[in-house]
Order: sequence, then structure tokens, then C-alpha cells
Amino acid sequence: MEFMSDMLSGADSGKPSLFEIVAQHKMSELLEPALRHVTSVYAHRYPRYLVRILNWHEEVYAALMLAVERHYLHNYGGSFTEHFYGTKRVRVRRIGGDNSLTRGDVWKSLVFLVGLPLLKSRLDQRYERASGGEAARLLGGAFARSSDEPRETGLAAEAPAGMRERLCAIGRTIEQAFQRYYPHANCVYHLATALYYVAYMFDRTDYSTPWLHLLGLQVRRLSAADYREMDARGPATSGLAAPANGSALRATRNLVARLLAGGLDMLKVALPLSIFFYRFLEWWYRSDFHKRVQQTPVPPPPMPPKPHTDGVAVPEDQSLCPLCKNLRTNPAMAPSGYV
Repeated sequence: MEFMSDMLSGADSGKPSLFEIVAQHKMSELLEPALRHVTSVYAHRYPRYLVRILNWHEEVYAALMLAVERHYLHNYGGSFTEHFYGTKRVRVRRIGGDNSLTRGDVWKSLVFLVGLPLLKSRLDQRYERASGGEAARLLGGAFARSSDEPRETGLAAEAPAGMRERLCAIGRTIEQAFQRYYPHANCVYHLATALYYVAYMFDRTDYSTPWLHLLGLQVRRLSAADYREMDARGPATSGLAAPANGSALRATRNLVARLLAGGLDMLKVALPLSIFFYRFLEWWYRSDFHKRVQQTPVPPPPMPPKPHTDGVAVPEDQSLCPLCKNLRTNPAMAPSGYV
């Protein structure tokens, strides 16, 4: 990837290539389905504890990623996947000569890193239910998924009859407008992302996404000075940490903060490795190699039975009949398998 950027004359060595940017976004998009799959597998084994988490998976995942992304933005200046690929976020407008992220930049970045994907996922699910599924969109309403009629709940159910009808009419109007205009908004969303990718690839812009342009932030590679600064700063800190005052409660709080920060730091290594290991196990159990290992070896054939002492001796010439000592004219197979 760096070779491709070095081929361009006057290329900025600190600017990540488009392949690195796309890899960051793809990794971020793959984390949620992978964790959902793991949760669904274990929810069948422990339904009492994990079914509720599975039902609210998007919200639980968003809460976890809020803590993870805030930790990495606060300590390393980049999101989890950005730091994994050796990049960070910097301000375009410096404050006192410093381009590091401010507290406001961290929270605004969290809105687009965590809040926007959650909102997009919920809107996609809402449109999927409202439109009746992909078959209904392609082949017509006759192929829509069957569902019960929506029941009146909340204010509409408790309101008088006239107001209830008006509220239902407003709800239907909003639902129809959503079904009509959401595909266009979704198209604009993906088209804007694609246009920024193309412009970024041809050095027409330094912003890889429209959201970074809106926030006034750029993604840059971590330099040797950044790594030296991280080493000099020591272990990452947590927002729960507080100055020590000699009390046992404060010491316990700081210990929990250090353990939490250390655990979040280990995610950049443990999480990708765990996903890779889980995918490897999934491939192993589906492959023929696992079946070959689990197969019981074929036992060797039994030894031929010894002839009875009072029986008829078998001639050495196998072409002779043991009864009449003449040549075989009609060979036949005995139940024991011998001819």
C-alpha cells in the first residue's frame, strides 16, 4: 500500500492510502456481525442469560463500542480500527500549534462512530419491515412478508376517537413518506461515501469520508514521534482514575481504572485474534479435514478360519474342486466370502 503511494511524485508519506482507509471501515463493519454470531451461538446454550442480550444486540454493542472508541480516541487520537492500522485523527485547524483532538472532537467523533451506524441499522430494519422484504420490493406486494396489523399503542390508544383517527392518519402519512424517500436518502448516503473515496484516491481531497470533512478532522499515519510519545506517556489511562489521596476507596477505584484501561488496550490484539481463531474453528469443523480426523479407522479384514481336522482338505491348486478333485466348471461364492 505504501508502495502505491510512493509511486506518485510528491506523495504525502503521512497520508494513508485508500486501501488502508477501506480496510479500517471493513474491519469496523465486520466486528458487529461476528460478535452477533458468537452471541447467537452461545445464546442457544445459555438462553437464560444471553437471549435478552441477543434481542438488544445493537444497543449493547453500541454501548460497548462507545466505551472502546472513547478510550482509543482519548488516549491514542484515533478509533479502535484506526489505531489498529497505525493511524490517528488530527485537527485541520490547530489550536495553539497543536492538532490533537479536543474533548469536543472526541465526543463529536463518537456520534459518527457509534451513533450514526446504530441509527442507520435501525432505519434499515424499519424500512425492511415497512416494505415487506426484498421479494415485495422486486416482485410486488403479493410477495410481502405476512405480518399482523399494527395495533394502536401509546397516545393513539388512549386518545378520543376523533383524535385517534387523526393520529393514525398522521402515522400512515409518515410511514408512506418514509417508504418513499428513505431509499433516496440511503442512496445519497452511499453515493457521498463513494464520491469521497474516489476524490481521496485521486488526491482531490484530504478527507476520506464526508463525516470527517464535517468535523474538520483528517486521518494521518502514526509517525515515529507519535510512537515515542506513547512509550514515554506509559500505560493508557481511564476516565475513572483520580488523584490518590491515601484512602482505600480511591486506591480501589484507581486499580479498577488501570485494569479497565489495560483490558481495553488488549482489545487491539485480542479481538482480531479471537475473531480469526473463531473463524478458523468454524472452517475446521465444516471442512473434510475435521471429518477425516473424527472418522473411525477401517478395521483390517479377519484372518481366514483354520480348516477343521475332520473336514475336506483344500487342494493346493486353487483351480481344482476340493470335493471331486476335478477342474472347476462353475465357480460359486460361499457365504464366508471365499470362492
